[in-house]
Amino acid sequence: MASLTRDRTVLILALGDVAAFVAFGAIGMTSHEDGITFTTVARAVLVFPTVWLLLAPLAGAYSEDAVQGRFSLLRVVLIWVPIGVIALLVRAAVFDRRLFNAFFVVALIGDGLFITAWRAAYNRFLAPQLSTG
Repeated sequence: MASLTRDRTVLILALGDVAAFVAFGAIGMTSHEDGITFTTVARAVLVFPTVWLLLAPLAGAYSEDAVQGRFSLLRVVLIWVPIGVIALLVRAAVFDRRLFNAFFVVALIGDGLFITAWRAAYNRFLAPQLSTG
């Protein structure tokens, strides 16, 4: 895969990752009828993709196998769980929130399902198309 093509596919993969986190956060904000402020958006939406984008590359989430769509979904989950816990720790520290509550479980599982579903769709539908063009 040429460098420009690989860069483009990594960008698509990363944007999809961010979109998965934003979608889950937006659903959470809507279900709680939170007002749209910088703080509520940062707390519900921005922490998770930020921590993911900082740490997931170190764990191989943007490796050649990931870009080619050959990255197992179990690996995505195994990468997400510790990164999700770190994101929740950051969220608790920055926004002075309790760490262990129902949100901890909901966010860890919900964001995990969204990122895994996105990666499954990418592996199945996008990666084969992107690797040919």
